[in-house]
Amino acid sequence: MKKNIIIIFSLLLCCALLCACAAKQAETVPLPAPTEVPTASPAPTPASPVLPESDQRALIERSRSIWLPEGLEYETWYYAITDLDRNGRLEVLTASLQGSGLYTYVNCWEVSEQGTALVQCPDNTGEGEAWPDIIKDRLTGYRDPVSGRMTYVCEDVTRDGAAHYLTSKKSFCLDRGQITLQVLATMDEVYTTETVSMKNYYDGSDAPITEQEYNSAEERAFAGQEQGEISLSWTQLEAQPTPQPQITAQPQVIQPQITAAPQYAQPQSSGPVTITKNPTSESIAAGGKTWFIAHADNASSLTWLFTSPQGQLCDLRQAMQANPGLQLQELEQDTLAVSNVPVSFDGWSIQARFDGPGGSATTSPAMIYVDDYVTAYGPVLSNYYYAYTNGVADPAFAYERGISEYITYSNHAGYALQDLNGDGTPELIIAGMGDGNNSNGVIYEIDTLVNGQPVQIACSSARDRYLLRTDGTVLNEGSGGAGHSAYVLNSVTGDGLVPSESVFTYFDGQPNDGYYHARDGYRYEPTSYDEYLTEQQFSYFVGAWEDSVYVPQLTMIA
Repeated sequence: MKKNIIIIFSLLLCCALLCACAAKQAETVPLPAPTEVPTASPAPTPASPVLPESDQRALIERSRSIWLPEGLEYETWYYAITDLDRNGRLEVLTASLQGSGLYTYVNCWEVSEQGTALVQCPDNTGEGEAWPDIIKDRLTGYRDPVSGRMTYVCEDVTRDGAAHYLTSKKSFCLDRGQITLQVLATMDEVYTTETVSMKNYYDGSDAPITEQEYNSAEERAFAGQEQGEISLSWTQLEAQPTPQPQITAQPQVIQPQITAAPQYAQPQSSGPVTITKNPTSESIAAGGKTWFIAHADNASSLTWLFTSPQGQLCDLRQAMQANPGLQLQELEQDTLAVSNVPVSFDGWSIQARFDGPGGSATTSPAMIYVDDYVTAYGPVLSNYYYAYTNGVADPAFAYERGISEYITYSNHAGYALQDLNGDGTPELIIAGMGDGNNSNGVIYEIDTLVNGQPVQIACSSARDRYLLRTDGTVLNEGSGGAGHSAYVLNSVTGDGLVPSESVFTYFDGQPNDGYYHARDGYRYEPTSYDEYLTEQQFSYFVGAWEDSVYVPQLTMIA
């Protein structure tokens, strides 16, 4: 009995000790935290800018050679500085509305994370696709409360002929340096008469929807997101005049000058240097300007190399010394600016050598072709020079010399050299300039070279005028009387103009009087193949074709 009491006491003592240990452990080891129900993470706050906004704007201005679009002398471009993704790093947008189809093209560059350069932001537009019409003062935006991403919505209006319109609601979002565009809904509209049209509506997958669904497409796509606006201040970009030699001017000798090459970023990889873009060959008029661009991966330095027609290898300074007047300037983004090109530069080639920790690589050579086209077109230019400097710019002198009688409408005339058909030989374009009447962009004369000799392919007169369009075609507007007028699109061939499409009026007191569209050229009288137009449709064609008329940058003749 006593033994049992001892055993029971021992067990009670052990239990007491275990409870004491457990209590001590509870005092030193925290209990697990209660499980929390996951909630939506707060939207990220904008990252602090790597540079003050004023410094970022200064960087964008210094980098104009990178983001400035090509072809400013042919198309109207605008730019705007903004912060689409609200990350504190500015972007510069360039945009242009082009052609009778009203297509908008946009490029975007963003200040890099280090704040030292601009990085282009690629988008997912494919071949033949365009941006919405973002050249507006304000755009509607939607903010995702979870990710913080900003998406903007804008309509895009395009035309396919005089009476066919496509209006799309498109969204675009800049996220981590990538731009994603998406079609939300589309309205297909065809005018059956001057005032009545047929409309069909589709969603982003081209499935039919109602008009109400089209009108509410963005509300449905971004339901639950915060709506706001962004202001954009667009500024038109101006083309810089390309230096051209005056007819009577003596060549100017310019001493070679080397500007400091831009600092080249250290490669992020020590792999082999790999060429990703070779410079392309260029055909250029004497005194003109162009750019050569090359790119490579894993490179830490870039050296431009030239080879003369005799096979002599030269650096920038040696190339300028061998071609008096030539100016070469290294720019950022692996670009070399070439200006004031002399005829002696014809037949030279250019290459870019990239060096890095993983070795070196040299691009394929790009050829440089130069010709003194001003001298070749000298007989034509001298007629206009004589007309203005001798006070005989009148129809009689124009008829005598075979030049445009539009010389009577301006106090000065100028010329431009532009390859209108891509055959490597620039055409001569002459138009009025200065303080006189430029006659609404009329091109006085267009000439081309055949076997080295100038051949006139267009010459404006009182009732038959020519206008140049941004796509290189030539619009001819003529009248054969009160009931006969025509607007003809022409393509430039090797030695003339070929009509490709036209709209014309035919009012001759016949049953088939009216307005017509010829898709295969031009004719005086309509045929069964021609499309009958209403007066409104006829005006649409004329307006669309005249929308893209321009006069290139001119060098004064006299």
